[in-house]
Amino acid sequence: MVKRNLTILAIFTFICSFSLCWGLLRARAAKGTEVDYKVVYIGARCLLRHCDPYNRDQLLQTYFHEGGEQLPPAPPGYETYYLVAEQLYPPSAELFFAPFALFNWSMSYSLWVGVTFLLLTACAFLIWTVASRYAPDPPFYLTAIILANSGIILATANPAGIAVSLCIIGAWCLIENRMTAIGVLCLAISLAIKPHDTLFIWAALFLAGSALRKKALQSLALLAVIVVVASIWFFQISPHWMHELQTNIVGYSTGGTRNDPAGATAQGMVNLQPLFALIRNEPRIYNFAALAIWGVLFLAWILVTLHTRRTRKGIWLGIAAMACLTLLPVYHRYYDAKILILTLPACAALWEEGGISGWTALTLTSFGVLVTSDLPFAAMEILAPPYPPTGSALSKLAFLMLGRPPGLVICCLAAFYVWAYARFSGSKALDEQSASQAALIHG
Repeated sequence: MVKRNLTILAIFTFICSFSLCWGLLRARAAKGTEVDYKVVYIGARCLLRHCDPYNRDQLLQTYFHEGGEQLPPAPPGYETYYLVAEQLYPPSAELFFAPFALFNWSMSYSLWVGVTFLLLTACAFLIWTVASRYAPDPPFYLTAIILANSGIILATANPAGIAVSLCIIGAWCLIENRMTAIGVLCLAISLAIKPHDTLFIWAALFLAGSALRKKALQSLALLAVIVVVASIWFFQISPHWMHELQTNIVGYSTGGTRNDPAGATAQGMVNLQPLFALIRNEPRIYNFAALAIWGVLFLAWILVTLHTRRTRKGIWLGIAAMACLTLLPVYHRYYDAKILILTLPACAALWEEGGISGWTALTLTSFGVLVTSDLPFAAMEILAPPYPPTGSALSKLAFLMLGRPPGLVICCLAAFYVWAYARFSGSKALDEQSASQAALIHG
């Protein structure tokens, strides 16, 4: 068993190394690919210089001070846009960015990429060890696909790589009752860096029984300490940081901006808003529709959770459903979808059962992995009809299938895992009722 696990770990490490290599080659060919981490780095450098990272002018001063490139003047009527001037991470995240910002750009970038590589490989391996108890082969191949398509998240050094990996490691530690102190720490750091990637997984753990609830509350207490320390630091530098951060978020992700759900860059989003924006491009319409569908699935998940007895298989089924639900209601891109690694134990458990549910689990989970992977995403970007779709309903359907598939596929995957979770809960209740009746008869 140990020899097999070491072999699998070596294979996963090799695959992730391959992914890192092609990602770095792509980054070198496409100048500016590492802009995701550049935003983090410049913001943290600004903070270390005691200036306000949420103030666009002060952030640009830091950017130019660090050797940033001056863009040519914009045409009349337009404004020159610097992506690095949009700081969107909460103060709690800056506590973890700041130590990396103590180094020069090259060293800082290399360290962040290295940490992301180690954590992503580790979390994938840990989840495979759980899934392999049910069926080793399907989760192995799905994990290999995920790691082989991680070049973008590694090369861009997007903080989602570390935040999502820590969330997965934390969930594994708590559910498997292994190294729980490390799990509590991982969850707290993940919540601090990207709360919208981790919050619902934390909630699932909180509702998964008294033992897990205690550990989840410990992580929340640790997060509270991090938030208090970060807030004290920020209020000394920028008393108005809350308003500035809110302004940056609104200016970055609403209609007509770079991350407009109806815009050309929406293809990389995995939430539901881009799907409904194709039907009706009005924020109040597509936001309501997305939240309504998510709300129905989330309410169903809550009802099942409150009326089921806790077993490890049941918890992993609930976590799988929640991993999908995490991505649907608010802005997420395909690198956030690495959280779908958490669906692999449930997929393997259902595959072990066999039948239609097993094949459905494997098919939908495979589709979920593929439509949020780097290379299939690039292929769909090439094959998708021009944006915006025009003409017949058939051409619009083709655009939906190739240009906006992630939200639809993940929504179907969420609905399936909520159903599987409810079915498992119902079967456990029937088994317990039968056992009770048998005990009464024999008694």
